[in-house]
Amino acid sequence: MKPILKLFFFLLFTLCAMYQCSNVAEAQKADLIISACDRTLYKDLCTKTLQSDSESRGATDIGVLAKVALQQTSSLAKQIQGQLSKQKDKSAAFKDCNENYQDASERLQDSLTSLKSKKYSDVLTWVSAAMSDSDSCENGLKEMGKASPILSLSATFSQLCSIVLAITNKLAGH
Repeated sequence: MKPILKLFFFLLFTLCAMYQCSNVAEAQKADLIISACDRTLYKDLCTKTLQSDSESRGATDIGVLAKVALQQTSSLAKQIQGQLSKQKDKSAAFKDCNENYQDASERLQDSLTSLKSKKYSDVLTWVSAAMSDSDSCENGLKEMGKASPILSLSATFSQLCSIVLAITNKLAGH
């Protein structure tokens, strides 16, 4: 065989091998997200949330996925606070609700700190408390006969909290 053909086939083989390796690595990263989300109650939301984030798409360990899920949950808490602060109704129910989400935001920040320190039981405690804050908000509005302008967002927030809890439990080996 002529040397130029040998070079051509060598390069072709090398490129094909590199492409295959790249596909295998990408598949493993997608499998990590699917594996992490498989133990959650809200698999579709989990998968959608994590696959929409470039950091989690490139993740090679579940700790990164837990962090991204926590960040997304924290971001939603702040978005809900923004919605509540725009309400014309300044009754105690809305004020309490805003305070609940302020507390939830703080607890989620505490969770991020605990996650970095691998204090998974603290993450579970803080995220559960944030979830409870959200429930308290909705219950308070309902008790006061107020329509919740954030009902859909609150439901998503609780689902994201549930996802964080499931991923953290998996991370902790439970």
